[in-house]
Amino acid sequence: MKKASCVLLAVLAACVLNATAAELGLGDPAPELKASQWIKNGPVEGLDPAKTYVVEFWATWCGPCRSTIPHLTEMAKEFPDVTFIGMNVWERGADQAEKVTKFVADMGARMDYAVAMDTADQFMAKNWMEAAGQNGIPAAFLVHQGQIVWIGHPMSGLKETLQQVTDGTFDIQKAKQRSAAEARLEAFFQKALEGATDEELAEEGAALEALQAELGGLAPGGRPFVAQEVIQQARFTLAMRRYQEAFAAETGGEELTRLEAAARAAAPADVDFDDIKERMTAYFAERQDQLKLGNLLERYFAATGDAGHPEQAAELAKELEELDLQSPEILNEIAWTILTGEQVKQRDIPLATRLAKKALDATAGQNANILDTYARALFDAGLVGEAIEYQKQAVAAVPGDDDFAATLRRYEAAAEAAAAPAAE
Repeated sequence: MKKASCVLLAVLAACVLNATAAELGLGDPAPELKASQWIKNGPVEGLDPAKTYVVEFWATWCGPCRSTIPHLTEMAKEFPDVTFIGMNVWERGADQAEKVTKFVADMGARMDYAVAMDTADQFMAKNWMEAAGQNGIPAAFLVHQGQIVWIGHPMSGLKETLQQVTDGTFDIQKAKQRSAAEARLEAFFQKALEGATDEELAEEGAALEALQAELGGLAPGGRPFVAQEVIQQARFTLAMRRYQEAFAAETGGEELTRLEAAARAAAPADVDFDDIKERMTAYFAERQDQLKLGNLLERYFAATGDAGHPEQAAELAKELEELDLQSPEILNEIAWTILTGEQVKQRDIPLATRLAKKALDATAGQNANILDTYARALFDAGLVGEAIEYQKQAVAAVPGDDDFAATLRRYEAAAEAAAAPAAE
């Protein structure tokens, strides 16, 4: 079966890795390691020059980061003598520490390495990412004996370089040559993307093919570099960008048909355009569903607020369940808001319980925050014994979480008070 190329995925991705002029590069001493707080498996007290580290930069809002995290966990298991650090940078919104802590707890064993947050003055973002010309995440730095020996997307070459470092076969000079060649390839692709003709690209394409013969695969994933293929990918990326923008703007008729035909004609041989179109259609349909959900929740919480419209709230609750939401994170968030949101004055405990139970089933009871929410729903429904059992599971899932433990003590105290004989 044909598959979409990495170029198309870059067109559709929310976060992409881009490079700009760099002051920090391969062979340079690694900058200092700083963190405002350690969320998991820390602290890591500086970078020991006798050891090897992977410092990976990520954020909770970055979809590709979320996809990469379990792979980093597997790498950390495969290379136990290497210290892996997930450094949160460029986090958005308020309550960032709480947001990151919750994210890490939700990931559980899938994010099983040291995790920290950047300092308030963004020391790590500035002295690592920006200094190395990296303005997109996820991005990783491999530090060996105090020296940066690799920089890039964690799913594109990190594992191979780690193997060379641990085997003692890594060659820093060759790595520098490859890094310079890859930068030239990026510039070549960008020039093609901006509409340069085949004639304008011919000389640099030939030079890169000569480097390819010397250094091996220069294209992403270590694949061979072929100038004409890269030019075609650039033309396809540009055509897809125009088609995607028109699709998102709901441009119809002949114009959308023309742009689709142009993108289809530009597609490389290994790209299944129909599959791409299907996934793109699904993506925008999902976005419409999210807008619909947002509008429905806004009306529901208004109906359960100070003004209070019980009949309207009941109708909206029915509509909410008819959406048949599948995301455990969204189900959990709605249930928790119903149970604890300050704006909610009329709490529909049965609805919150059903939503939380659906989230619980979808995660096979492995998500601590969802366990905590379901326990709260049971407690508020008067099912204190059951609430205690599920809260114990939440505590066990995240040992050391003071909030979960305090909640468990509150439930147990309520059970003891209910069991105590009434004073005469």
